[in-house]
Amino acid sequence: MSLPRNYLIVFFACFFPFLAMSQEPNKPTFEKKVFLKDGNTYVQKQLPLYLKFSTDPSGQNYDLTSKLTPEHTNPMYLDTEGPNYIRSKWAVDQKTLKTEVPQFEVMYELYADGLAPITSIGFAGAPKYVGGGVVYYGKGLNVSLSAQDAVSGVEGIHYSSNGAAYSNYASSLQFNTDNANTIHYFSADNVGNAEDTKNRKFTVDVSAPTSNHAISGISYQGNIIAPSTRFRLSASDNLSGVSTTHYSYDSRGKVNYLGSAVGVSYLADGDHVLHYYSIDRVRNEEVHKTFNFYLDKIPPVITVTVEGDQHRKDGRIYVSERTKMNMTATDNKAGVESISYSLDGGGNQNFTSPFNIPNKIGPRGITYYATDNVRNRNNSRSVATTLGVSSIYMDNRAPTTGISYGKPQFFDRDTLFINNKTNITLTARDYESGVLKVDYSVNGASATYNAPFNIAAEGFKTILFQSTDNVNNQEKQKESHTFVDNTPPVIFYNFSIKPIGTKVKDGKTLSIYPNYTRLYLAATDQHCGTQTIKYSMNDEPYFDYSSPYTLDVSEVTRFRKNKYHKVNVKATDKLGNESSQLIEFYVGE
Repeated sequence: MSLPRNYLIVFFACFFPFLAMSQEPNKPTFEKKVFLKDGNTYVQKQLPLYLKFSTDPSGQNYDLTSKLTPEHTNPMYLDTEGPNYIRSKWAVDQKTLKTEVPQFEVMYELYADGLAPITSIGFAGAPKYVGGGVVYYGKGLNVSLSAQDAVSGVEGIHYSSNGAAYSNYASSLQFNTDNANTIHYFSADNVGNAEDTKNRKFTVDVSAPTSNHAISGISYQGNIIAPSTRFRLSASDNLSGVSTTHYSYDSRGKVNYLGSAVGVSYLADGDHVLHYYSIDRVRNEEVHKTFNFYLDKIPPVITVTVEGDQHRKDGRIYVSERTKMNMTATDNKAGVESISYSLDGGGNQNFTSPFNIPNKIGPRGITYYATDNVRNRNNSRSVATTLGVSSIYMDNRAPTTGISYGKPQFFDRDTLFINNKTNITLTARDYESGVLKVDYSVNGASATYNAPFNIAAEGFKTILFQSTDNVNNQEKQKESHTFVDNTPPVIFYNFSIKPIGTKVKDGKTLSIYPNYTRLYLAATDQHCGTQTIKYSMNDEPYFDYSSPYTLDVSEVTRFRKNKYHKVNVKATDKLGNESSQLIEFYVGE
């Protein structure tokens, strides 16, 4: 729909009130006349008067002339505003036709009215503001016109609004749209005197200002803000201009916005509402606006985990060169932007994936912090402190293991001989995280070392062994060789003469040897050699064997009562492997 032309003119006048104003419409004309009211005669002062008289109310009229001042009569003009009088010198009684006593004049009143009425305009019902030479009124404006006339009285008040044709004023005028207005107005009296046109220019402003907010500082996803973030408010008004802007947070009392950005740092972490609105200079109040936002004051929460080799000991966490440090972070609202860490006091690095710890033996310093998407960040903190230890200790050194053989043992020809009673001890040492385990194998049979062990089976043995510490550093496998000899010597015996007979004892057939027979003892050992040969005659104590034993007469005499003899022989090798032999025989029969 197209706008009427006069609307366009008013519209631009709102913004440029001095560049375009409504022109005055054609003013009506008013006839100068005589007005009769309440027995009074009112004459427009500029009208010519022609006086006539008659001797009969319905008879002939006669012109009244003047010989003394003919130039000022027919017509004559009234000179005095208000009452003028046509006089007869003395009043005559209408019945007696004699002069009244006491004497007094006869006066005909004739009211001259040459002055136009005076019209006043009033503005009421709306706030007012004057600025830049422009008068502004707000909502509820009533414009009233009133007029006064001193003589004949007001015939009517006439007005034109914004160039429209003049109308008769009957009641107050309402203006309820934004517009730059001009009212032309005047009054006329009952004898045709018309007032010079007056006008009043004013602008009606019934539209509220428009306010907006802007976030100054850090924000995320539009409405998650940081404690350092501030709000700036702006307002505009097309007519009278902005008077005040008010704001508040949540249910707090409103505050007058003074133009500087307002902060939020004193608010608690969480959801909040910014309320704001503006009022213009004629008290038009904007519909209150709100902005919902979340004030995120809490930095991320970081979880630190040690992945891989690790061992707690003596208030430390020992790690290896294979160990990785992992970090995860969660944030209550804005989300985690980054995790940063530093190694041994070096520069900060952005955490993207689990990282290795510097491969240098000793305590390592690892610090970290996280930042969320509105720049809340933790204070830099030590990983060791987080994990409740004094330090993170890099252990990149493997343990060392030694082997020792207990007794019995015998070393000969570059070979160590042991038997199944020999304890084999593995001793491991680690100066950092400590020994976790010692593994060993004997000719391929693997086991975990817990205590000294023995090897039961005979033969050449290869012992492989290595230790692992508590962070899985493993030493290079070592080996040791030994020979297990569990076989005792073989005992040999021989008599110097052949037996001379036999005899049965306890179901056994025993040889009988003559006197002076010698008993020879010997033993052989396959690996270590014989260490000792001992014998015992007839349950007497054992004696070391050094030479053949002669069974002579004296001896026969000695055992005369028991010509049965038994010799217990024991032979040991150099590992203490022992063999025994029982030799039974008779002598002298």
